[in-house]
Amino acid sequence: MKIRNLGILLILLSLGIVSVSAFVYQQSSLTVTHTIKEIAAITLQNSALGNIEEGQTLLYTPTNQSDLNQIINVTTTKDNVYLHFDSDLDLMSGNYTTYNIVVKIDTAPGTSSHNPGDTVCTLSIGTPDHSSVTLDKTGDYKFDFEITTTAQSVDSDQNTTVTITVSAESTS
Repeated sequence: MKIRNLGILLILLSLGIVSVSAFVYQQSSLTVTHTIKEIAAITLQNSALGNIEEGQTLLYTPTNQSDLNQIINVTTTKDNVYLHFDSDLDLMSGNYTTYNIVVKIDTAPGTSSHNPGDTVCTLSIGTPDHSSVTLDKTGDYKFDFEITTTAQSVDSDQNTTVTITVSAESTS
């Protein structure tokens, strides 16, 4: 009788282990879904600045470099969209003593607090990224660049490319 009771107890114990294992597995297989919504459409245009001689400082503006006019176009579908600017300007320290990109408002929705000509951020060799520019109202925003560069001495001609990544985020 005792062996039979022990056998039944072992069978019940193994069934308990199976049900605990099934419970743990069921808990670990839960999934979470996340919906990504389009909050802004961003268009960037390329700009070729031409040549600069070593030691020379040049200022490029939309007036003397038309490619810098409305270089970024953003259409937002929500209020309070944050633009983030990430660049690799820090890599230019070997060829330039100065490389500044000033981002200015060209046009903004009429209800926005931004006005044409307002500076929204400055990217430089020492500060290649800017955490956020707030686009406070829904609509179309256009940005101009003003670029100041001072070339260092180099051994031969150097082609340089600065990559700027603009991303949009909404907290609402």
